Amino acid sequence: MKHYALRWFVVGLVALAVPASVTGQDWRGRVDLDGKATNADGVGLPQTTVTAIFVETDTGPEPETADGDGEFELDDLKPGAWRITIAAGHLGYGAEILELEVAERDNDDIEVVLPTLQELLDQATADFGASNFSGARASYEKIFAALPTNVDLHQAIAATYQGEGLHAEALGHYDALLEAWEGGAPAPTPELPGEVRLQAMLSAGSAGQYDRMHGYIGDLGNPLPADAETAFIDLSGNTLMDAEEYDHAVRVLGVAIDRAPNSALPYYYRGMAHVRLENDDDAIADFNKFVELSPSETPQVTQAKDLLTKLQPQ
Repeated sequence: MKHYALRWFVVGLVALAVPASVTGQDWRGRVDLDGKATNADGVGLPQTTVTAIFVETDTGPEPETADGDGEFELDDLKPGAWRITIAAGHLGYGAEILELEVAERDNDDIEVVLPTLQELLDQATADFGASNFSGARASYEKIFAALPTNVDLHQAIAATYQGEGLHAEALGHYDALLEAWEGGAPAPTPELPGEVRLQAMLSAGSAGQYDRMHGYIGDLGNPLPADAETAFIDLSGNTLMDAEEYDHAVRVLGVAIDRAPNSALPYYYRGMAHVRLENDDDAIADFNKFVELSPSETPQVTQAKDLLTKLQPQ
């Protein structure tokens, strides 16, 4: 999966938004846990937010706030699996997300050393560059847990899922980001929503979600993002053709041709899709247009001419 104009960004050290309170009492028991959040030098981090979720019911108590020494208490918990998020974005630190099995008694105190946001960002960038996508995602998620108002992090997290071929998971984050922008959150640049829709289009095609794929294309607007034609050709010539989804390839390339009728390559790939569909007249028309628009004798031009010889009546 290629990333067209994927923009990386420096995470701003904005104020931490307090998570919404969690309702319901299905989490309540008799276990109390103590904990402390510090930095790498052992200094307590005050006003750190601690959110506890009982995994079985996805509910939990109101978020706790650490005192001036970074110490906190979680009271009246039910034994079982808990997800504990400890975040100090307001101080320039990220979050730790713990999966704990809470026993009825004799639980250890929670002691967490929080990395800085910059350390997490540097680690995520290095891991992504080394194709360690799960490692990069873990760092991005720790940043996001500390700075939940930074919705643009959805793009980085989605890219890690794309890198692993987990396209359904990527689509969830792309949709969340697009929804946030449509709801009024400012996009970093005017072009970025279109570029994100291109990425979502590619993932939807790879996931076999073709109606969803065409939906992203329909929302691209005008003019198309700069890399749209390359993305359309990649999607059609590789993903869709490999999956023998020739009708969908024709439809996608038709958008490229409608928007840029004097660009040669979309005609070649649409002609190839028509050949597979045995639409000889349409294939002939596309190959002729491709040859007409092509400035030089490339291998694709040679192939198109060979196919025209076979397809056209003698």
